Amino acid sequence: MNASRSRAADNARIRARRRAEGLTAIEAILHRDDVALLDELKAHLGVGSRSEVLRILIAKADRTTLSPADVAMLSQSAA
Repeated sequence: MNASRSRAADNARIRARRRAEGLTAIEAILHRDDVALLDELKAHLGVGSRSEVLRILIAKADRTTLSPADVAMLSQSAA
């Protein structure tokens, strides 16, 4: 088996294991400033990935206080 096939097989096993653990990969389009903030939080928290930072932020979010006004605030900061 050549190296690229072996790598592909390894990646497939990793994806299958993650799916079995209930994890799903997503793609997010973020401004470079937001990515920089994720990286700062990653270093501050001592976690291994941006995904971990996002999961922490989601867990800490007070869902009862989120509203369409938050979306409007983000839209204004992007302008």
